[in-house]
Amino acid sequence: MIYLIFCIIPVLFVVVRFINTKNKPAIFGIYQQKNKTYWLKFIFMYFVLKLRQLKVYLTRLPTELRSEGEIHVQDHDVSIEKCYDLGDYPKSVDGVYFNGMSETGEALICGLARRPQRSCDAFLYLKLGEDVLLTPSLPDTHLKKSSEDDEGYDIQGLTITNFVPMRTWKLKYNGEMKRRGDETKIKVEANLTWSASSNPFNFDIQMSAWSMANDMAREYWSADYFKLLKKYHQTHYEQVGYMAGTVIVNQKKHEIHMPCVRDHSFGTLREWRNFHRYVYHFIFLDNGDFIAAGSVSQPSILSHLTIGYYYSKGNHSMTAIDSSDFQLYQHAENQIIPKDYGFSFEAGGVSYAVKIQDKDEVSFYIGKDREAKFYEKWCDVEVNGLTGRACVEWHYNNVVPK
Repeated sequence: MIYLIFCIIPVLFVVVRFINTKNKPAIFGIYQQKNKTYWLKFIFMYFVLKLRQLKVYLTRLPTELRSEGEIHVQDHDVSIEKCYDLGDYPKSVDGVYFNGMSETGEALICGLARRPQRSCDAFLYLKLGEDVLLTPSLPDTHLKKSSEDDEGYDIQGLTITNFVPMRTWKLKYNGEMKRRGDETKIKVEANLTWSASSNPFNFDIQMSAWSMANDMAREYWSADYFKLLKKYHQTHYEQVGYMAGTVIVNQKKHEIHMPCVRDHSFGTLREWRNFHRYVYHFIFLDNGDFIAAGSVSQPSILSHLTIGYYYSKGNHSMTAIDSSDFQLYQHAENQIIPKDYGFSFEAGGVSYAVKIQDKDEVSFYIGKDREAKFYEKWCDVEVNGLTGRACVEWHYNNVVPK
C-alpha cells in the first residue's frame, strides 16, 4: 500500500503541474512558442510524417540519377510538369520561377504565375554588369493576357515552355524593358535554356519530418486547424540546374551562363493576405553546391516553418534541412532589412554556418492590389568557409494600400 502511494504521488504531481502550467504567448502576437503539449504533439506528428514518407516511397519508385548523369523521369513527374488546370477556383494558381547568378555578376529573376480569368503575376529582371533591366510594368506585376497570349506561361512577350519534363525549360522574352531608375524603353530579346543538374526536391514528401513536426507542434490543434492545412495546401517543387543562352539589348549581344534554380507551384488557393512574411535564401557556392534555406510565416496554420535543402554537386544528393536558428522575429520584422547577418542550419547531421553580405536589391509587388511586397537582394555569402553568391527573397504582407 505504501509503495502504491509513493508511486501515485509523483504522478499526481506531474499531472497537477501540467494542468497549471500556462502557455507562453506568441512572440509579437504571431510566432507560436513551445508549450506544455509540445512534446506529445511533436512525437505524434513526427511518426505520422515518417509513415507518410514511407508510404510514398513504397508506392512510387524513387527518381534516380544514373551514374552517367541522366535523370530518370517518372510518370508522376511528367504529369506535374504540365500546366495546372486552374478550374473554377477564384484564387487558384500555377506558377513557375527561375533564379540564377553567375560568378561574374550576371543575374536573372523571372516569375510567371497563371491566375484565373487570364490574369498573371509576371516579371523579369536581368542583371548584366552594372545594368539592371526590368519588364515595363515593374514594380507592379499583375497583368492581363491579350488575345495574342495563349493559355500557357505566356504574357506580353515573356514565354516559358517546358521542353522535356524535369530536364529542360525554355525561357524567351521579346519586347521592351527599362533600366532601373530610368523609364526609357529599350528593345530586349532573350533566348535562354534551363537544363537540370539535380532531381526535383518535392516539398510535399521530401521535407524533413523532424523539422515539420517541430513547427507543427508549436501550433494550437483542432479539427478546424487540420481542415485549414488541407485547404491551403499547394504542390511545390524545386530543381537545381543551369541557365544558358543569349540576351540582345539594343542589338548588343550578351552571353548568359549561370547556375539557376527553378520551381513550380500550383494549387486551388493562394491568397497572399494569408502570409505574414517569409525569407528565402538561394545560395550558389563556388564549388557548385546549392542551398535553399528559408522561414515562412502563415499564422493561420504555421506561424513559423523552416524549409530548404542542401544540394551537393559531387554526388547529386539533395538533403532536407532538419533545423535552423533563423527566426523571423529576429530579422527585419519592421522591414528594416539588415545589410549583413548570419545564421546556422543542420542538414544530414552536418552543421552549416552562413554569413550574408548585402550588395544590391530590387523590389516589387504581387497582386492586383499589391497584396505582397518583395525585396530581392543580391549578396555575397560564405558557408563553412566556402564562398559564393546568394539571392535572398524577403516577402511581406503589404498592409499599405496601393
